[in-house]
Amino acid sequence: MNGYKAAKEAGKLSVAKTGDKYFIIKKNYDPDTGVQLDDSTTEYHIEILTSRISSIDAQITALTAEKADFEQLKTDFEAL
Repeated sequence: MNGYKAAKEAGKLSVAKTGDKYFIIKKNYDPDTGVQLDDSTTEYHIEILTSRISSIDAQITALTAEKADFEQLKTDFEAL
């Protein structure tokens, strides 16, 4: 979840577990008045989070290799 760490540190959301289910509980406010509204709850599955983390790791690996190729090409051009 993009922005999770900052939102958690700001106290805008929290996590909970009921049985074998995991939830993020987000505080909601009226944008015009600032009055707190009912919290929203979203269920998350550990398997999906694990899959997403693996996907991001694969993207990082691919981008790191691509970056190294571009850096080498730049170095070779600058050496001319």
